[in-house]
Amino acid sequence: MNESQPNTDNVSPETNTPPEPSPDPQPTTAAAPPLANNQQYVVWGAIVIILLACIGSFTYLAGTVTTGGLSLFAEPTNTPLPPPVVNIQNIQAQSKLVTVEYSTVTEIYNEAEGKGWLNELLGTKESLLMLVHGDVNAGFDLSKVDEGDLWTDGKRVRLVLPAAELLNTEIDFDRTRLVYYNNSRIFDENNPNLQGEALKQAKEAIDQAALQEGILDRADEYGKLYFENFLYSLGFTDVEVVIDAQIIGK
Repeated sequence: MNESQPNTDNVSPETNTPPEPSPDPQPTTAAAPPLANNQQYVVWGAIVIILLACIGSFTYLAGTVTTGGLSLFAEPTNTPLPPPVVNIQNIQAQSKLVTVEYSTVTEIYNEAEGKGWLNELLGTKESLLMLVHGDVNAGFDLSKVDEGDLWTDGKRVRLVLPAAELLNTEIDFDRTRLVYYNNSRIFDENNPNLQGEALKQAKEAIDQAALQEGILDRADEYGKLYFENFLYSLGFTDVEVVIDAQIIGK
């Protein structure tokens, strides 16, 4: 008897390969409902509106809120300054104002004849020659300024100065030299006034030299400049300074 064999033509052999693990399930996030998004927009819009309202309120208060009729944030105003002040005493207090100093040297010869018939007969005399250095100061005697010479109107001012003059002449004895001296008079002592007379002549010569060099014109010029700057420094903006001798009709 033939034993029947199992039909294995269509049967796959069994294997021990374990089954592949299935991938882990990914967590899923539920979509926010449309209502939640709308609520966020409403909140941010409210915040913006509140900020704009605060800014508008601050601007309004800064421009319009007043206390006692004055704005709390009013812009500062410029307080007008009082007009500058000058009086005749300010000018006169400067007394004699020196504006130019002139230095020069002059040569002076002086002599004195002898007295008595013998000196006259012999022609004797006392003589000297000096080299004299001196300084001349020119400027203004401000005691001559009176009330009518000063005019002011707000920040405008006009000042009339007296004519410049020679204020002082001094001999510089440190540099002055006696160049020559001779006394041939018989029975006569030295004349004590001879040198003093020479110095007096020297002063006159120094003054004349200064005048020839135009010292008074320069004194006028510097005096005007000095007082213009002085008046501007007090706060005047329209300044006029004139010299009395230069006014037409004077």
